[in-house]
Amino acid sequence: MKKREKELLTAVKRLSTSTEGFTDPKLVLIGGYALRAFVRFTRFTRDCDFIVRKKDGWNLDRIRLIMPEDYSIEAEERHESYRFMRWVKYVSYDKARIKVSLDFMEGEIRGRKPEEVILIDEAMVEGSRSAFISIAGEEVMFFVPSYADYFIMKVVSSRASDIRDIASLVLENGIPEGVMERVKEVLPNPKVFEDKLKRSVIPEIKRTTFLDSWRGIFATTSYTDEGKKRVIERLEGLMRD
Repeated sequence: MKKREKELLTAVKRLSTSTEGFTDPKLVLIGGYALRAFVRFTRFTRDCDFIVRKKDGWNLDRIRLIMPEDYSIEAEERHESYRFMRWVKYVSYDKARIKVSLDFMEGEIRGRKPEEVILIDEAMVEGSRSAFISIAGEEVMFFVPSYADYFIMKVVSSRASDIRDIASLVLENGIPEGVMERVKEVLPNPKVFEDKLKRSVIPEIKRTTFLDSWRGIFATTSYTDEGKKRVIERLEGLMRD
């Protein structure tokens, strides 16, 4: 974990320099690393994920040109309104090979199912804020989404790690203000958000094993059964509203 983060730190600092502090084009950090801007505990995450707005051509064509020489492109997709690119580097550590990766999404954020699409609109990019994120013990300035946009991303994804992140977000920050209005703006299929909460997020948090996994991924005993109950109440309140 430490070796991967050190390598990642070097890569994001190069990326920051090449894009004038993530401003040209404007790159917004999402995923597990962005979580560090919203909650007090950190968890291990494999990838460093960025989004960029599609406007006047493909920004990822420019990003491709500044890829460090010691990285390669592992995956790339191009569609009419969406593009994805992954940079990877393999690092030797003892007898193992460690994979370091950076993911870039332009135009849309896409999940595992066709209906899981989030539009990267102007408000998402221009409404982002600067935040210092700790990587390998060093503070790096990134742009992170608004709380409402980040919360929507987590709900639409709803992997096991995302659901634990959602619990931490809601416990520490509550439900984002205006989130349902924002859902209608960035989700072509807004029903996905409600379905994910109803069928994935809330049932998982209600499970008797959830508290242990929640504590474990963040390496803390601060999360309690009472905190879990507050999270469920707030999420169920969002559903009623």
